[in-house]
Amino acid sequence: MNIACLTQGQLHATRLWRGTAQTIVAKEEVTWCPNQGLLYGMMAQPHLNEEGSLTVANNIATSVLQSKKSAHKTKQKSLKFTTRPCTLLSIPFEIVHHWSALKRGEKVCLDYIVLKVQAHTKVTLQKRETIDHTVVSVTPNNLFWRMLFGSTEYYYDRNTLKLRKIIGLLEPRDLNVKGKYIEYLGLAQFESPVDYGRLRECTV
Repeated sequence: MNIACLTQGQLHATRLWRGTAQTIVAKEEVTWCPNQGLLYGMMAQPHLNEEGSLTVANNIATSVLQSKKSAHKTKQKSLKFTTRPCTLLSIPFEIVHHWSALKRGEKVCLDYIVLKVQAHTKVTLQKRETIDHTVVSVTPNNLFWRMLFGSTEYYYDRNTLKLRKIIGLLEPRDLNVKGKYIEYLGLAQFESPVDYGRLRECTV
């Protein structure tokens, strides 16, 4: 994973998921700013010949997709959000942005974007404490998605923004013989913590 500070407080992040022989099985990108939130999101699953992107302005987004679902033709769709949009990769930035509210015990609602189907659904962020960690859970508001996926949890060193691990939904996925998506739930753990608190210096 790579995070770069751009101009005007914007951040750009890229995360690559690698398989055997260092083959890229999934790629994520986001551009984010504190005032507007997500500005751009992108995903690619090379083994599925699938790629999608999203450009956001004033809570309205243009989504572009090429996948088996679109017969590998470019499909464009407009999406409108009532809360700040997010992806798996941009959620830690939103946690930084809403850190004070989360520490007060407040819940934060976001629009989680599902690029592979050009749709979005509401999720709620909430903080809890364990002996060693501050944990922020991201839980779908929709009962069906909540029963299917549960919460994705971001584990930080206690009372800090140093991210240690993520447990829950992962970006890499597959298709079964019927062409339905197979999602993976699991553990993503960093060799050393990612200090998102330092990014505040770039976004003020």
